[in-house]
Amino acid sequence: MEIQYFDNDDVCAFSSPLDASLATDAGAQNRQLLALRKGFDVAQLTSAEQVHGCNIAIVDSEHVGCGALDINTRIPATDALITNLRGVCLLILTADCVPVVLFDKRQKVIAAVHAGWRGTAQRIAEHTIDKMVSIFGTRPEDVVAAVGPHICGKCFEVGNEVVDAIGQEYVCGTGANGNPTLDLGAANIAQLKSVGVADIYDSGVCTYHCAEWPSWRREKSNVRLGTYIWLKRG
Repeated sequence: MEIQYFDNDDVCAFSSPLDASLATDAGAQNRQLLALRKGFDVAQLTSAEQVHGCNIAIVDSEHVGCGALDINTRIPATDALITNLRGVCLLILTADCVPVVLFDKRQKVIAAVHAGWRGTAQRIAEHTIDKMVSIFGTRPEDVVAAVGPHICGKCFEVGNEVVDAIGQEYVCGTGANGNPTLDLGAANIAQLKSVGVADIYDSGVCTYHCAEWPSWRREKSNVRLGTYIWLKRG
């Protein structure tokens, strides 16, 4: 079951549990299926080689279609994408990490962010907003954000190095193995709020709990859910 975040005259964004990874047999086919169903152009779908870092790419005409159906053409070593080009669908892949989509209602700019614990520690969601501000003149108060399905704070059992990197305030309890559990989604929402984004939707879906959604910790597979956002053509 898809989760729809935005769908108006300007923008559409959603997450789908259908496998979107190009490392599997089904990924390319599912991308094409969703393009037909949802109304975006799969040839303009753009994705990146996600490496759990903090690199942020501005998707211009040279990047359009990178990683659409060929894993070798992805934008290299990048975990967040920003564009103001209409018709270009940005795609983030996750399977427990936090997918975040952003829409600047005034300047008509979108972003898609992959925030694992390392990206969260590097404050990638916050830095994506900063880049939208510096390049496109975004005002954070004009941004609407959505946080997609990710592992929840009761299920994400981590080591102390993760707690030290992200913050004790996001520890929720103790897991089955006696280690702390941590709420990555809350950390990313706090980062967005810290730079002035107030309109934030949280899907509330835990990938580990919900068998419909891909989870690395549950399945240890290459299957990935997709989070898609694009500006509609005028």
